[in-house]
Amino acid sequence: HPSLLRSLVRSLLLPARLAAQLNAPRPPAGQRRVQRGREARVDAVARAAAPRLTSPLSAPTHPAVAGWPDKYAGTLGAATGPRVLHDAFAVEAADSALLMELDVANWPTWTTAGNDRWLPNVTRKDKEMPYGELSYLISGKLEIVPKETGLPVVVNPGDVVTFPEGFVSDWTVLEELTWHYYLY
Repeated sequence: HPSLLRSLVRSLLLPARLAAQLNAPRPPAGQRRVQRGREARVDAVARAAAPRLTSPLSAPTHPAVAGWPDKYAGTLGAATGPRVLHDAFAVEAADSALLMELDVANWPTWTTAGNDRWLPNVTRKDKEMPYGELSYLISGKLEIVPKETGLPVVVNPGDVVTFPEGFVSDWTVLEELTWHYYLY
């Protein structure tokens, strides 16, 4: 039920901006198409066609993967749930529809609070992702510099990030992080 999901998402400490989006009335489908154009239609088709994730597919012995898929509180293989958004590293602002579609409220939460490995303003060089990960930033700020481009990308609250397996980058926590994540 949509109102139950909204309450659950709000209870997971989403940023105020996103909580307001969840409560905002949505325009009729026809108006959304006019507002967002061809890109929205193409994106909707791509989302529908994308395979749903059933469990992390790689690095089964990595400590972060231990316990998967049980860390995900949703129903795997359901109409909504985590799925690969991009084949390459990508950062995008999430809207409430995407958050509900991906079932982000049921993803586990991770934070840098109290973790000496992730102190603010200390750059971790050449971090390689041993698995694919989708992340939704609840709070904080992170700068990622992909080795491939050398161009810094800042991740802000409300952003969804796709980290493909093998992605190499430098990470600098600019503000203490809290995010939901799903490994694949």
